[in-house]
Amino acid sequence: MTTESGGPRLRSAVLTQAWQRIDGVEILSSADGGPLTRTIKKIIDPLVIRTAARPRLGRPVLDQVAAAEVTELLLADADRLRATAAWFTHLKRRRRALRITAGNVQDVCFPLAYELATGFGTPGPDAAETAAAALRELHGESGAAGVDQLTAYLADPRRSAELTEELHHRWYAESPLPHDLSALRTFVHELSDTAWRALADSAAGHALGLGLRRPGGARSLTEAVREISGLPAPDLGLQRGERTAVPPLDRRDETGAGLLERSVERRVRATLRRLPPDERAPVADLVDDELARVAAGFGLGQPALAVCFALGVVLAPALRPLDGAAPAGVPEFARRLNAQVAREGYVLHARRALAGTTPLTPRPDAELLRDLREFAKQFLSRLWVRLHGFDVRGDLPADAADVRDLVTGVVRSTSLDLRTKVRRSLTARLPDLEAVS
Repeated sequence: MTTESGGPRLRSAVLTQAWQRIDGVEILSSADGGPLTRTIKKIIDPLVIRTAARPRLGRPVLDQVAAAEVTELLLADADRLRATAAWFTHLKRRRRALRITAGNVQDVCFPLAYELATGFGTPGPDAAETAAAALRELHGESGAAGVDQLTAYLADPRRSAELTEELHHRWYAESPLPHDLSALRTFVHELSDTAWRALADSAAGHALGLGLRRPGGARSLTEAVREISGLPAPDLGLQRGERTAVPPLDRRDETGAGLLERSVERRVRATLRRLPPDERAPVADLVDDELARVAAGFGLGQPALAVCFALGVVLAPALRPLDGAAPAGVPEFARRLNAQVAREGYVLHARRALAGTTPLTPRPDAELLRDLREFAKQFLSRLWVRLHGFDVRGDLPADAADVRDLVTGVVRSTSLDLRTKVRRSLTARLPDLEAVS
């Protein structure tokens, strides 16, 4: 790999080099002087660089322009990062004094320290009291203002009936849209900025999603997927039957695992997890926002995000890592995504096992094989959750590269989750393996 100043560079090296130019952040740093892994995960990526909105800056390898942008963003935030480090020290002390043990201290306090640095700058004489108040709000009142308040809001029988009526009214008020697959087909095969601009503001995504609500909706979607990708669509976990049912208001009324039939309550709970307390609208407004989202195609309000999910639906049938390479005629991007997973060591092991050349033990291997057979379903579930988060925060992909990075990243994270399951399974089986070795 080229590591000269003008060539591509490892993102970790870019971050370390820039981080070492900021003094006063030692408590957020690792032994080599770079940022801690949790500093990257909890502060740098979501709050400084904002990789959710700029996925090209989150790639493992950065070109010269992206590396310069990452460096510039990090150094421009140096004062706030120094203040964050100082606030983290106060938060650790006050957390100990208040005997708060919930959550990992870095996971909980790194984002909170950055929030305090944004609001108050460098800690002043009253920093201890401010830190204690922030911790009490995070661990106490914010919970009551969040999930507990949502539960109480939906528990009122009259309000629940009104909201359910409103949900049904909005659901059935959405008229089916004509399917025009040409722009989606062009983007799937070209992945160009020109094709994305033609698609991003179109109703193509919403049209596919709304089509699932009509009689025979699942069959209609299967035909659309086959027309674009040349593959039949397996059970993708989107809904229980041939058409999408109206999602329930309350979580306790969910009757299956259909991705598009999740309750309004569950979706708002996800919103509450994603938004810090100071960015949350009142619970009534959050519920109303979600009612509007539920009524839209694929349950995503922004047309560009519905299109991203439609792209995932079209690509998902090609994600069959147990089958090896995708068949000829499948879009090249889908072939690359499938190959990305199929060459994983644990996938190769599973394929050898199915061929009868590797022994399997019943429980963990059966579970792994099931997960691999349902990889497309898991991928779409994770993609929808990511896009719902974008919708909540108002983030949109900027160009075709952002969309490619988004989809590739979701495939990678789905695969990494399976790899972690394999590692845990092997660890649990280690005594048995050693006994027969």
